[in-house]
Amino acid sequence: MDRTAPAPSAAPLVGRVVAWAVAGALGGAGCLVGDHLHVAYGVLFYPHPAVWQQAWWVFPLFFFATLSVLLGVPLLYKGAPSETPVRAAAGDFGAFLAAYAFSALASPWPDVVLGVLLVAWLARALRGMPRGLMAFCGVVAVLGTGFEIGLSGAGGFSYVHPDFLGVPRWLPALYLHAALAGASAAPVVNG
Repeated sequence: MDRTAPAPSAAPLVGRVVAWAVAGALGGAGCLVGDHLHVAYGVLFYPHPAVWQQAWWVFPLFFFATLSVLLGVPLLYKGAPSETPVRAAAGDFGAFLAAYAFSALASPWPDVVLGVLLVAWLARALRGMPRGLMAFCGVVAVLGTGFEIGLSGAGGFSYVHPDFLGVPRWLPALYLHAALAGASAAPVVNG
């Protein structure tokens, strides 16, 4: 009688790697388009554009930023997954992309952008957003904005009309929406 155990399958690991790669690619591509809208509408510019009026490193940066947010979800927010995780993730990602596009289109009115982004986020918060998710959103807003302050300060790109440490005042509110998208996507990616 052969007592050797079957070799563990690599399929679950490969599936997770593929899920993370797809999530990074989708997040990176969505942010790339949003960032291009920021360039096209005069919100920011790159001193050395290479592709689509952006620096060559923009997509890789957004790819890894997406993965960073997804990695941060289980560390900072232990929420219950949605009953429809794919639909919730798609909806929140769409809402984030809409917020990103709005910040480009309405950029001449930074107070309006800030107000709309905050009201949209607060409307969700008041409908019973868990405190842990609120905290996660706050951490992403602070870290994301801080990273952009550093990167723009180092000359990677510049906002045309900065009003808060080299970035627009509405930027942290945009990151609140990015955090919601990441929190919804994490259960899908982690299967």
